[in-house]
Amino acid sequence: MSDTQLVRRLTTIVAIDVVAFSTMSARDEEHALALLGTRMDTAGTLIRHHRGRVFKLTGDGLLAEFASPVEAVRAALEIQEAMRSANATAGENDQLNLRIGVNLGDIVESGEDLMGDAVNVAVRLESIATTGGICVSSSVFEQITGKLTLGAEDIGEQHVKNIPRPIHAYRLTLDGSKPTAAPYPAQQIAKASPRSRLILVGSAVAALAVAAVGGMLYLRQGPATRDIQTADVGSPSTPGGAPPASVATAPTAPSAAAPAPAPPPGPAATPVPAAAPASPPPAAEPPPRAFDPSEVPFVPDFRSRALRNYASATDFKALALNARGIFAMSTRRTDDATARRAALEECNTIVKREIAVVRDYDRCMLYAVGDKVVWSFRSPAMPPPPYVPAARPEPPIPFEGAKVPLTNSNARQKLTENYEKAERKRALVLGHNRFDWWTPGENEADVIRRNLQICGHITGRPCVVYALNNDVLVRTPQTMRPVDVFIPQDLANVPADQRAALDKYLIANDWRAVAIAGNGRVGIVSGKASEDEAKAEAMRACGQAGGTGCAVTAIGPFLVAPN
Repeated sequence: MSDTQLVRRLTTIVAIDVVAFSTMSARDEEHALALLGTRMDTAGTLIRHHRGRVFKLTGDGLLAEFASPVEAVRAALEIQEAMRSANATAGENDQLNLRIGVNLGDIVESGEDLMGDAVNVAVRLESIATTGGICVSSSVFEQITGKLTLGAEDIGEQHVKNIPRPIHAYRLTLDGSKPTAAPYPAQQIAKASPRSRLILVGSAVAALAVAAVGGMLYLRQGPATRDIQTADVGSPSTPGGAPPASVATAPTAPSAAAPAPAPPPGPAATPVPAAAPASPPPAAEPPPRAFDPSEVPFVPDFRSRALRNYASATDFKALALNARGIFAMSTRRTDDATARRAALEECNTIVKREIAVVRDYDRCMLYAVGDKVVWSFRSPAMPPPPYVPAARPEPPIPFEGAKVPLTNSNARQKLTENYEKAERKRALVLGHNRFDWWTPGENEADVIRRNLQICGHITGRPCVVYALNNDVLVRTPQTMRPVDVFIPQDLANVPADQRAALDKYLIANDWRAVAIAGNGRVGIVSGKASEDEAKAEAMRACGQAGGTGCAVTAIGPFLVAPN
């Protein structure tokens, strides 16, 4: 193949490797491989949540690509957080640590595989990362500066194996505390450029700031859990409108409350290495989040009593669940490890029994061990409450599966055959990348909350309720083409006086539109009588805000493009 035939493109590569996996395998190969599979599944899920793609498994690690360096680093941070959370509740032989390298560069496509210098550099950056840490190239660091609040240690030009040129690298950490450190000679700081030294000092200040506010949430082992109680809440539709499984029902009072969001990860920073001793003592770890039945996502209201029973159970216990709301709890066990294993095994048994096609997000995850939450995922992305517009379209719009936007013909057919004919309360939500999901429930508030949580967890972004029962809640644009769900939070540098209106945009009433200017100004309108009026008013508002080159970007909750 000649060079002109090579398919080249720019992408971000993430390289992940397990620390000392050969030692684990020598001790118990079968157990090590099973543990590796479980942890790599978690990593793969988080990679997909950030719109990445695993293109190669490397025995005891993997290689993934991302279109965005910011999303690549976010995924790397969450993967390390998930590993730390899992290790916090695992026995000595179930500890697994990772090193991660991230690089932005030119690659060559070879079918589904990727090759080239960018991949090789990412692998070498992984090799010089600290245990539990992340090492990025200068090309990545430049892209995340100003977009992510992280501590960064500039380790300068690194000469790594099989790369003929030095690689300028930075080490990132998950929080303000110091990772397992590799030696960093004091003379290297002395030789560093003024810019490099400034970054190092800034990292130390950031570390102290993190210590002052308590840093990131560490998930430690709590008292654990004998009898297995299971909750099989039925299977919502798969993406594309596959039919839901039948479920047992029980009446309950409506509840519109969504789980309280978990505290966001704190900024990461690495303390400055110094020639002299006297490093400050590490900050005390903040306590893990206590189990609260009302905060458990995905689970329907009629199963809330079982969650309250778990909260009141004593001794060693654990609770596992999946994104559909299927869960199992193991109580009165002899130790933590037994409780964790029993809850996960029973939950996954229910999944295999109830779900015809098991997808990655169907795998059960530990949510709590003892009275402490150990769930390694963030709370599902949600729109602002009350989650749906206060006013419905007038005249009412009857639901027709064949007219649902952002869906393909197969999904529309299934919605016609299943959603339209269902008799229980139900809500259809639409999410990023043409994702649709629905599942039945006992009351409207319950199905709205749960479907938004499921969609938000799987897509990693807030979703929108398109229909409730047989009524459409939002109008579909006709003058422009819907291409995705509009996420106001994706707009950067929006002036403070416009941010509040933008944050509420997803659930505003009736015809609404957003126009965005080339200089970042925004025009936002809602409650208009027609699509044309909403577009015109948004353009006018954009111009009045000082915008130049304004263009309509969203109509209703949809990102739009010209027909």
